[in-house]
Amino acid sequence: MVELRSAKGHRFEDLSYAVIGACIEVQRQLGVHCMEVDYQRALELALRKRGLEYQREVEVPITFDGVVVTKRRVDFVIWDGSQEVALETKARSQILPEDMEQCLLYLHQGGYRVILLVNFGQKPVGVKRFVHTLFDFTDAPCSKLPRSLDVVEYKRLREEKPAWLKQFEEVTGWLRKALTQ
Repeated sequence: MVELRSAKGHRFEDLSYAVIGACIEVQRQLGVHCMEVDYQRALELALRKRGLEYQREVEVPITFDGVVVTKRRVDFVIWDGSQEVALETKARSQILPEDMEQCLLYLHQGGYRVILLVNFGQKPVGVKRFVHTLFDFTDAPCSKLPRSLDVVEYKRLREEKPAWLKQFEEVTGWLRKALTQ
């Protein structure tokens, strides 16, 4: 089960805050108009400065019936001692439902306990934290934590489609009808 909630008090809190602090520092210096790869390169420097170990572009195997059908890559996996947090970065005007879906995929298929979705393209830095609640968080039960992203809001965002996608679906629907007649 995944809770789209604030994970305040969980045992990954210190590492999460250190990573978010590094992201804020990067955006303060670079602003909001850079490309995603620029933020990632600067973030590497900020993580090193904080003494955090990380790995870039970590493969996440996507499996079906125990067979790897494809692979994706999470931007960063950051650790400090026994704590590990995955980080997916974006540089858009807002976080999209597809970005959240991507993080949920990494959470389930990659076996990560915490994934941060950070968007450098909005000010202040947009951050969503995904916590896998099947893992035992002894510091604070997730069911008692305040929500950072209400599940209802997530479903609403997921159902909202951008105008270009609605137009594309209308055109492809019209073409399908025309070709089948």
